[in-house]
Amino acid sequence: MLARNPEFRRLLLASVVSMIGDWFSFVAITDLVTELTGRPGTAAFFYAASVLPVFLVSPLAGAIVDRRDRRSTLIWADLARVPLALLLCVAAWQGNVALAAIGVIGLGIGSAFFDPGSSAATPNLVDPADLSAAQSLMGLMWGSMLVVGAGLGGLVSDLLGRYVAFSVNAASFLLSAWLLAGIRRPMQEAREARDAGGGESWNAFREAWRYIKSDRAVRSLVFAKVGVSSANGLVGLLPVFARTTSTSGLATGLLFAMRGFGALVGPLLAGRVMRKRPTSQRGDRALRGIVLACGISTMSYAAFYAVMPVTPWFLPMLLLVCCAHLGGGTQWTVSTFGLQSLTPDRLRGRVLSLDYGLATLAIGMSALVAGFLADGYGVRAATWILTGAAALYGIAWLVWTRPLWRREGAAGGSASASSPALSTTEPSL
Repeated sequence: MLARNPEFRRLLLASVVSMIGDWFSFVAITDLVTELTGRPGTAAFFYAASVLPVFLVSPLAGAIVDRRDRRSTLIWADLARVPLALLLCVAAWQGNVALAAIGVIGLGIGSAFFDPGSSAATPNLVDPADLSAAQSLMGLMWGSMLVVGAGLGGLVSDLLGRYVAFSVNAASFLLSAWLLAGIRRPMQEAREARDAGGGESWNAFREAWRYIKSDRAVRSLVFAKVGVSSANGLVGLLPVFARTTSTSGLATGLLFAMRGFGALVGPLLAGRVMRKRPTSQRGDRALRGIVLACGISTMSYAAFYAVMPVTPWFLPMLLLVCCAHLGGGTQWTVSTFGLQSLTPDRLRGRVLSLDYGLATLAIGMSALVAGFLADGYGVRAATWILTGAAALYGIAWLVWTRPLWRREGAAGGSASASSPALSTTEPSL
């Protein structure tokens, strides 16, 4: 598939180099702020700062992704993040936590445009029969680059210093922009350009929201990621878990790397669920598999993280983090694939931006809660409260979506003519 899709190959490589730089940087910044403040919740607060801006700008980002040229939007999102990545070098040099927070928030805003934009563009760069493989590969690369980026990020931060880690991140955005500039195939269907600023972006957002409310399957999948995301703030406590057995930045990097390894394996398993493109029609087996995979993944994520506080050894911690994010990676991949398949191109950027924004809002709020609970009541209490909330969400979401996955089927909204061609079998990755 990659051999015959050079344009998608460039988008994939751009995402890969950007992600590896992000994880180089994130491991270094969480270790830096934990060291500067001496508070266990600081890393979680910075994790929140990296994701909450995504929710705040998602209406504008989605409108721009749909109504402006997607390739140019992605390139500008990369270029704008170069000076922000270098700002972290200044923060490390001065030992300035506030400056580091500004840099992390800015990088989060850039990702609010890049990540939904690349997801919305993917169906336009591959043949319909290749979409499931393309989305699985995107998820697999995210996990792979987290393994490589986090593992090497911890090592480089220890051996060469944090300045090198932050500089690698800045360089990755430049390389990503260069790769995107070489894409010639249109990233969206031809349509009249519209102003995407001010009130126009809100009108565009309301149009997307009306579509989401009209289709039960899309509505359900937009809220699927919230379950895992509501406990994902625990990722911000991984440096604290690492420091219970080691003071090395490498231990933090390895925990993040095992998070990535789980997220790498998840999309491989998700390929079995994505053999057919789903529709919103009654009793669709492809949609049933996606919905069940999302609900079960939420509960497995919560279960594995719940064991972390009572694990006194580092190696079992690595395994638990890997298994938890195997479920998280599966859910992210299959829910995104479902939305890509069900949503027409003219609305896809806005729907995926809202999906991404809701997920990051839940992640950010979860990280804030994790930080406050860890500082006030300890890491154990923070972990069990958040995993309990995620497990309850998973159960409630499966009950809410029962008409979509029960075997006899139920009306799930109409398969409207505005949806892309939905059909037929597709190869798994």
